[in-house]
Amino acid sequence: MEFHMIIKCVRHELGLSQEQLARELNISFSTINRWENGKSRPSPMAKEIFYSFCSSKNIDINAYMKGEV
Repeated sequence: MEFHMIIKCVRHELGLSQEQLARELNISFSTINRWENGKSRPSPMAKEIFYSFCSSKNIDINAYMKGEV
């Protein structure tokens, strides 16, 4: 699964809006929007922040990456 789809799926699983997820990750709403729409890609550091956030919410990001979810 591509990263922009993973972000959207995780956000929906947690019941968060783009704005709420942006606040949780301490980034701008427009950044989340661009990531989800595939208009930009997160930096490696931003990906790590996202993965750590997922881990803290008990979300298995590897399952998304393998397309198992």
